[in-house]
Amino acid sequence: MFGRSSHRVGLDIGTHSIKLVVMDKAGARYKIIKAVRQPIYPDIKQYDLDGPKRSVAVPALSEAFKKAGILPRKVRNLYSNISGAQVSAKEISAIHLDDEEMSSAMLLEARKHIPLDGSQTIIDYQIMGDDPKAADKVRVLIAATTRKLFDAHIEILRDLELKPGVIDLDQLASINSYMIGKELPEEGVMVFLNLGCRKTHLTVMGRRDMFFTREIGFAGHAFTEALAKKFNVDYTEAENMKLKHGLNPDVEIEETNGDNKPMLRVAEKSAMDKLADEINRSLRYYVKETGQSMFTRFVLSGGTAALTGLPEYFQEKFNVTVEVYDPLAANEYEGNGEFGPQFAVAVGLAMRGD
Repeated sequence: MFGRSSHRVGLDIGTHSIKLVVMDKAGARYKIIKAVRQPIYPDIKQYDLDGPKRSVAVPALSEAFKKAGILPRKVRNLYSNISGAQVSAKEISAIHLDDEEMSSAMLLEARKHIPLDGSQTIIDYQIMGDDPKAADKVRVLIAATTRKLFDAHIEILRDLELKPGVIDLDQLASINSYMIGKELPEEGVMVFLNLGCRKTHLTVMGRRDMFFTREIGFAGHAFTEALAKKFNVDYTEAENMKLKHGLNPDVEIEETNGDNKPMLRVAEKSAMDKLADEINRSLRYYVKETGQSMFTRFVLSGGTAALTGLPEYFQEKFNVTVEVYDPLAANEYEGNGEFGPQFAVAVGLAMRGD
């Protein structure tokens, strides 16, 4: 039975499914013992765009731990995530202060960047080093959310007798998973795209350049809806169509109807272009703010990264090297049958101690 203190558990509660990773570390090497994906909704037609309610999330969470062979109350090293519109991560330049003064200053700064719901703001921050553009300042990464969202997450965990540990943000966890043991390029920046069901997290990160992240409200669910509308099919059929054929707009499906004519093209180009346009808009903003326009690589993760033709589409659209990151393949893992990139956040959470 897993869950001893020597094991780390990374828990990614998404809007469509739960990803759970059990991991050990020996020296500088990681070993993934279990990687479990548990759908939140027994019927995809019940999918809630606003995210799973507590009454739905808790049974799915219980089933995920059961599949992993874990007693929730025995878990000692739990790392979980929160995400949504009321979550923010931003780099700022600030004068270095003592801990108490810095915390107060960061709280005031965070309130400028996160839409509040009237509840208390919760923040954390990390000093990233000296600001090369201002001798008397440092680079600070702020992570912020609201008390209401934070408490709702804690309640879900406690329903299963889970002891809350470190709670991280999706965009930070997925990058953590990729970056441990690697180095950023000497020149230029990398673009990380964590493509989920409801949203895409875009994050830009470089050795010397500003950290930037943005949540784009367009991902796998929007692609499925576009297919359903184009071909006048229900959501389940459109989802199966997407998983089978991908979204490459230049690929014809081989199936034919009774007249031996092609039944459909995979997807409207506009569905792909909508996401690409949002990415392009974000990168133009980054260039304007920083002057840095050398994007050395796109790194794709998340369940939607599985779509056939997506890496090739981005490579052609942005003229950049595209990598689909598989954290299960990057670490010691003997299991199979799961699409590895969807575990990027969960693996990054399990590595959070480092």
